[in-house]
Amino acid sequence: MGKDGLRHTPEDCFPCLHKTDCLRAAIRGKEGLKVHEEHIDRAYESGRIGFMERWSKKKDIHRRKKKCL
Repeated sequence: MGKDGLRHTPEDCFPCLHKTDCLRAAIRGKEGLKVHEEHIDRAYESGRIGFMERWSKKKDIHRRKKKCL
């Protein structure tokens, strides 16, 4: 998480040829659900999605988190 409140690619990853595949794999896991949830919250705060869409997406994420346990 950067100082601006957004996630950034670690500096050590930039020269790696596997950077994109590695980051995609990280987002597919349980911790990736947290990233998706943050994205939904930012979209709601900026007005790009409404309350019902936010609620629905967050409910889906919480279900998927329980499934991963």
